[in-house]
Amino acid sequence: MTVNLRRLAGWALIVGSIVAVVGYLAANLLAPGSGEDVFRYEAWPLFEGIALVGDVIVALGLPVILTFAGRAPKLHIIGYSGIFAALVMLNLGEGTTEAFVKPYLVAHGGLPAEEPTGFAVFEGVALLALVIGSICLGIAVLRARVLPWWIGVALIVSCLVGALGLPGAWFLLPDCIFFAALVAIGTVAVRPAPAPATAELAGARTA
Repeated sequence: MTVNLRRLAGWALIVGSIVAVVGYLAANLLAPGSGEDVFRYEAWPLFEGIALVGDVIVALGLPVILTFAGRAPKLHIIGYSGIFAALVMLNLGEGTTEAFVKPYLVAHGGLPAEEPTGFAVFEGVALLALVIGSICLGIAVLRARVLPWWIGVALIVSCLVGALGLPGAWFLLPDCIFFAALVAIGTVAVRPAPAPATAELAGARTA
């Protein structure tokens, strides 16, 4: 049986993005209170764990982005690399801390007053990778003209909205926009490829 890796990766983007968004929304909208209180919510590790599973699935399907490079291969590679780095460092790396380590610390004396040495640098590098990746991939989509133009705009907008530092639950809006763009890319990837024009012309001649 032949496996269509492009379609499989597309489904990974769709399913992973939906699972991740559901997990993040459930954790942050259902958790009572704010600050350290959210880590005392008994279902917090469950919902954040669901989001982490979604992030892993997204990471597995993310290379499908490179199949839409078209006329902008270099920008696609830069965009993919930045987004992949941010996904691993922020969503998976820091996300694991948010999901399991911080709830444990809160239940055993509270969070430390100061973050571990170098953590701010780690987070800064990840955020920089996200900014560069989102903007470069957004521009690449617009230049390549293989995917719908609004996907490129959504990737850029997600980065700009994230920089605003929205209050309350609104801080999830950039993530929702970003994952929506990934779902759209996955949807295009799972569609059957159109028949080549040359094959259609040859068929017409032999008819």
